[in-house]
Amino acid sequence: MFRKSLAVAALAFSLAPAAASAAPVYLECMMTLGSGQKETQWNITLDEAVGTVAYTIPELGTAKKAQGIFTPDKVRFDAMEVNRIDLSFTRTINLLGEVKRDQGQCKMAPTPARKF
Repeated sequence: MFRKSLAVAALAFSLAPAAASAAPVYLECMMTLGSGQKETQWNITLDEAVGTVAYTIPELGTAKKAQGIFTPDKVRFDAMEVNRIDLSFTRTINLLGEVKRDQGQCKMAPTPARKF
């Protein structure tokens, strides 16, 4: 009985999704906010294992952590979406009934060196 339970547990562990143990992904994204404005940098951390997205916009002094929806081709959070295929970045906002989309592009950022 113990052997059977052990075998079932080993099989279940081997079939667990790889994302559950995946390391966070770091992105540097540039997006033009509104028409004619300069590009603004977004630093985004995607942590699929816990289902969260953290981002900062250094120029605006903004930092936030949100729940993410992770699909095979996109990650959605707040009003943003990162395409997992081409790393395009979109923010969709509804401003007084007018839908506006800001477009940007991300690139993989190096994993920060950590002391602990």
